Amino acid sequence: MLQRNRRERVRTILIVEDDEKLAIALAVRLKASGYRVFAAYDALTGVCQAVKHEPDLILLDIAMPLGGGWSVAERIKSMADTAAIPIIFITALKEPGLREKALEKYGAVGFLEKPFEASDLLSMIHEALDDSTEVSSQVFMESTDR
Repeated sequence: MLQRNRRERVRTILIVEDDEKLAIALAVRLKASGYRVFAAYDALTGVCQAVKHEPDLILLDIAMPLGGGWSVAERIKSMADTAAIPIIFITALKEPGLREKALEKYGAVGFLEKPFEASDLLSMIHEALDDSTEVSSQVFMESTDR
């Protein structure tokens, strides 16, 4: 098991994904890679969690209940406390132009189509956060009241 320097800060990732099984699977993988993880299962809760936790990065699904990923990105980018949080969009949608829209209009640092390889996601996260070392792991899952 990797040890971390006590001065290093645990990086936090917010997963905003309506497929709870996928969100949990991502959280497990991210925990194993040393990240602290929060999850939201709809757009509205995603915005609230971003404001509450100010994560280092957001994994954001595009098609979700209560607003969708585009509206989440707009809200996050419009608030001073959350505007600088990098976003990686993940989606099962296969529409042309989504990648360009995510990167150009919403300033995303990454875009992945489902299904994707966990190694691709982790590489994208490491690059976005400029992680050169792994940090200790701790997972916090918060569910949405339905």
